[in-house]
Amino acid sequence: MKFLIQSGFLAAFFFINSLLAQGNSHVVFNENVLNDKVVNELNLMGNELYEKTGVFVAAAISDKTDFNELLKFKDKLPSPFILLVLSKKSHQLDIIATKEALVFFDKEKVLSPYPWSGSILPLLSSNKAKDQFNAAVLNGYSDIVDQVASYFNVKLVHSIGNANRDTLNVLRIGIYGFICIMALLYIQKKMRRKKNV
Repeated sequence: MKFLIQSGFLAAFFFINSLLAQGNSHVVFNENVLNDKVVNELNLMGNELYEKTGVFVAAAISDKTDFNELLKFKDKLPSPFILLVLSKKSHQLDIIATKEALVFFDKEKVLSPYPWSGSILPLLSSNKAKDQFNAAVLNGYSDIVDQVASYFNVKLVHSIGNANRDTLNVLRIGIYGFICIMALLYIQKKMRRKKNV
C-alpha cells in the first residue's frame, strides 16, 4: 500500500511537471513543420534565456495557417517578448516584438537576405532541402537568443552559438582570398605579355 501511494505521488509529480513544462513552451504554435528535436532545443534555449533575462522569445510556425492568425499569439505572451512568425501558406516571415525588446537584438540583421549577415532567409532561399524549415527556424531563433543574451551580458548553456557562422566566415575569407590572388596573378601575367611584345 505504501508503495502504491509513493508511486501515485511520483506519477502526479511528473504529470504536473510535464504540464508546467508545456505551459512554458516557447514554441507557441507548430503545425507539423518543426520536428520534436528542434522544438525541444528551442524550448531549452528559450527557457534558459527567460530565466536569466526575463525576455520571452517564442516561435509560431505553420504549414497551412494564415500569417495573420499566427500574429494573434503575441497577445498571449508575457512582456517583453520576441515572436518569430513563419507561415508556409502565406509565404511570410517576420519577427514581432515589444518596443522594449526591439532594443535587445538587431531584427534587420536576423531577417537579412544576405548569407553573410542573415540567419533565416539565406537558408530558406537555398535548395529545397527536407529540413530547411527546421534549420532556418533553429538558426534564426538561436541568433535572436544569442543577441539578447549578449545584450544582457549573459552566458547561455543551451546555445548553438556562433561556431557555424565563424566557420563560414573563415571559409568565405579563404575562398575570396584565393579568387583575389588568382585575379592578381592573371593580371600580372597579362602585363608581362604586353612588355614582351
